[in-house]
Amino acid sequence: MSQGPAPKKQASSTNDDAEPSSAAHVPGSRDASAGNYTVVARRYRPQRFEDVVGQDHVVQALRNAIRLNRLAQAYLFCGTRGVGKTSMARIFAKCLNCVNGPTEEPCQVCDICQAISVGQDVDVIEIDGASNNGVEQVRELRQNVSLRPSRAKYKIYYIDEVHMLSTGAFNALLKTLEEPPPHVKFFFATTEANKIPITVLSRCQRYDFAGITPEAIVGALKDICDREQVDAEVEALQVVARRAGGSMRDAQSLLEQLLSSGSPKLTVEVVHGLLGTASDERLLGMLEALSSRDPAAALTLLDQAASQGVQASELLAGTLDFLRDAMVLSIGAGSILLTVSPRQRPRLQAVVDAWSTDSIVTALQILAEARARMRGVAHGRLLAELALVRVARLEDLEDLTEMVQRLKALESGSPLPPRSSAPSLKKKLTPTDDAPNRAPEAEKTAVVGAAVAPAPRSEPERAAERPRAGSGTATKAQGVKEVATVARKPAKVAEAEDEAGGAPLELHVVSGIWPDLIKKVGANLGWKLSQAMPIGLDGPDVLVIGAKPGYNSVADLCGTDEARRLIADSLRGLLRRPLTVRYQQSNADADSGSGAPAAESRRADQLQSDPMVQKVIELFEARVLHLEYEGEQDNDGPSAAQGAG
Repeated sequence: MSQGPAPKKQASSTNDDAEPSSAAHVPGSRDASAGNYTVVARRYRPQRFEDVVGQDHVVQALRNAIRLNRLAQAYLFCGTRGVGKTSMARIFAKCLNCVNGPTEEPCQVCDICQAISVGQDVDVIEIDGASNNGVEQVRELRQNVSLRPSRAKYKIYYIDEVHMLSTGAFNALLKTLEEPPPHVKFFFATTEANKIPITVLSRCQRYDFAGITPEAIVGALKDICDREQVDAEVEALQVVARRAGGSMRDAQSLLEQLLSSGSPKLTVEVVHGLLGTASDERLLGMLEALSSRDPAAALTLLDQAASQGVQASELLAGTLDFLRDAMVLSIGAGSILLTVSPRQRPRLQAVVDAWSTDSIVTALQILAEARARMRGVAHGRLLAELALVRVARLEDLEDLTEMVQRLKALESGSPLPPRSSAPSLKKKLTPTDDAPNRAPEAEKTAVVGAAVAPAPRSEPERAAERPRAGSGTATKAQGVKEVATVARKPAKVAEAEDEAGGAPLELHVVSGIWPDLIKKVGANLGWKLSQAMPIGLDGPDVLVIGAKPGYNSVADLCGTDEARRLIADSLRGLLRRPLTVRYQQSNADADSGSGAPAAESRRADQLQSDPMVQKVIELFEARVLHLEYEGEQDNDGPSAAQGAG
């Protein structure tokens, strides 16, 4: 059983483990007669409500229950390790069973208070739920419940780690727990309240113990160092408190380890060296390397830390603490408690200014996942290195988000959001940096065009889009070049022309946005429209479309009123201008004169390169025997290409 001393201002007890008086106490002193040493966590266990750190809400509730004489039959203390559950139970038991009790201020000198302080009172039975979790132990407890206390007012059963009891043990305890004798009280403690049956929870008053703040831990450790006559820097104690993770007992155990080292003064360097933790300078250097996207520097810092005895998991843990502070500062919640010291805060703020909030959050997720995976793994350092390189190679996620929003706006025809991060986007997406004199607007156009490049098209589609002689647009070579250029940046060309003040519509502009138009009109009409193409302009705002060679039967469905209206509305959103669509049947298949055999050969090649025809040939192992086209077959002949295999 754990034991603790009476407070310094109380008279010394006869117990060998009691704390010696301050006058006779020196650091690391032992009781020569007993020949043993009591660790810090036991010597400085809280003995009164005033000594409990960080649990004021529980202390106030128990004080009021004693003052108002509203004592329940069962209390459940929930919380993580080392936050004061057992200490609170013993203090409460002393308040109830003290010779002056029930009282909020036990005397600490009577035999009952002294015995409860060391866990040896006959009327306060402390049970370990992990090792006494069977039905037989609970049955024995039920038999002893009816016996009255030997010398105190209440018989108190304190069961630690009560969630470890078996289901049968809980069931055996239910009736006694609900209606115990008036002289019996139950105190339960657990770190996992979710494992306790609801039938037990409903019969207890539950109190949740909070994690102890680093400031409170530092204050308690400073008081212990003063009483142990050890000089300790506040920043060194802050490192200990941060490592303890909200547990006072863990912090006291770490302080015990530092005191055992025999160092004349506890400095930050001594603490980091003995505990194997990373210094604040190293952690801030790691954040600077990650935010500046320098994976080589990050891995170098990791290697240096490992050579000095810092585990990779500890380095990630410290980096996560500082990344959490960076996230808090990034969202403007600087009033929240931070891990970083005030002296290092300007350096952390510089990291925050160079990193977006989305990137910080993503870095937190990556490093937290990596640290969780490192437990029990032989190649933990490799996982840490992978995580650090991933974080160091993160792009600016905020800029990518804005790019996606702008692309969606271009597709739907809605107003574009402000271009707040255009410089960084250009730097990331420009293929080469060897054109410093490139015009700014041309560079923006190339960036957006690279992001929305359409899928590759088949050879018949590319051939069909080549301008014919005499079309009045441009020369054949120029037309092919313009179509290829616009295909990389269709929506942006439309935006640029709209900003230019309503320039006349040109056929190559419509050809460039044709893939976007096919997607915008939907799957049903899009399939039909993919077999059509723009063939001319009838006035400034009238677009004439027609079927590709050999696809009249499919593309003719684009000539209905509903289809033309949908096509015109979609073009209006893409081109930012009113437009009317007219469908005209294509007569490109009607070749005559001496060029007929060559035209026939070209059309046969186009048809055989069609994906659907190729799929039929592949599935059925067919071979083409005869081809006929609409408008050329006899009246009783077929209306499609024929093949046999």
